[in-house]
Amino acid sequence: MGPSSSLRSRLILAAALWVVAGLVAAGLVLRLSFEDSLQRTFQLRLLSSLRALVAAAEVAPDGRVIVNRSLGDPRFDQPYAGWYWQISGFKGPPVRSRSLWDFDLPVEPPSADGQARFGTAIGPQGERLLTAERDLTFASNPEPVHVVVAATRSDLDAEIARFDTVLLLSFACLGAGLVVAVWFQAGFGLRPLSRLADDLAALRRTPGGRLNGPFPAEIAPLAEALNTVLDHDADLIERARTHVGNLAHGLKTPLAVVKAELDSGHADPAQIDAQVERISRMVEHHLTRARTEATLTRVAGSEVAVAPVAGDVARTLARVHPTISIRVEIEGNVTFPAESDDLAEMIGNLTENACKWARSRVVVVARPGLLSIEDDGPGLSEAECQAVTRRGARLDEAIPGHGLGLSIVADLARLYGARLELGRSDLGGLRAEIRLEPRA
Repeated sequence: MGPSSSLRSRLILAAALWVVAGLVAAGLVLRLSFEDSLQRTFQLRLLSSLRALVAAAEVAPDGRVIVNRSLGDPRFDQPYAGWYWQISGFKGPPVRSRSLWDFDLPVEPPSADGQARFGTAIGPQGERLLTAERDLTFASNPEPVHVVVAATRSDLDAEIARFDTVLLLSFACLGAGLVVAVWFQAGFGLRPLSRLADDLAALRRTPGGRLNGPFPAEIAPLAEALNTVLDHDADLIERARTHVGNLAHGLKTPLAVVKAELDSGHADPAQIDAQVERISRMVEHHLTRARTEATLTRVAGSEVAVAPVAGDVARTLARVHPTISIRVEIEGNVTFPAESDDLAEMIGNLTENACKWARSRVVVVARPGLLSIEDDGPGLSEAECQAVTRRGARLDEAIPGHGLGLSIVADLARLYGARLELGRSDLGGLRAEIRLEPRA
């Protein structure tokens, strides 16, 4: 069977082989049992005729053995009718039935116990005979005589042949019926797999769906695993669309500025350099996100200390925003379960966004399971906070100038089992928190 054969074909073929093997074995047992029973019945008939012959045999005054009455079966009186008897072993020719005509049956050596025994012989027409014979002693004749009754096997063989025909036809019909039943059973049993294949084919035509149950207990884990893969793929596709959309939207403004500078006839190199730097930074941001999402198999339990990362970010941004006071408050030796570069990306984006909108103060706080960045700027309304935290939303569509930082942070936090929450700060501006989701 080739590797491309179907599961149904394998099941049906295996079941058919077992059915054939079982029927052949059962047929042989039945056939042998029937033949043995039929042969025993035939031997009983021979033995009955032998006893009748012994009862009818007498010794005449002249010393000859005679049979004074018929054995009741007319075939003993018809030449070569297939049933024969013969008495031999005394003086003179054997006494035999008319059915033997002038043919003598072979005489077996005398039996010491005088019990009847069964054997085989060749008949007057070359046919195979079954025999029942014994040695008989009369009171008036001390010498034993040999008594034999024989019958052709043709009737026995004919009965066995008829039984073989009926057995073969019956078992052939039974085997065909069982194979058909197995075919329907395999179809019924494999129907959930067929439905699963149809659902997968439908998903290929219309991506984005899931496998709809219920499925049997044996298939449910497979369907659940496939749904997990489908959900993961859909999530990857959605993330890719978000990346492309965010990048395309973010590139429109700097590209428009560059085009305007070039079209003006007196382009400002510094302005063009700034816009190119902005484009490079956005591309690098999205490449970082793509690399992070493509390498989700991180070392279990790996964590990074927050204090060094937050301190480096604060010192860098203090040089860029000298008018903003950036205070870092780290509670003990706090760690965060993320890669160092990704943690720097999240803290850097949130802190830079806070510096951009703050009036004078930015506070970075780190506690176990929580990172918080607050500013004293204008902040965001509740509706704007909800819009920003939705997947695929771009804050720069609602609040000009915020860029893509919050969207990047939200995606990175989600990859590490955390979530980004926005709200009102006690300083009056925006509070951005990265909270670790509680583990199940």
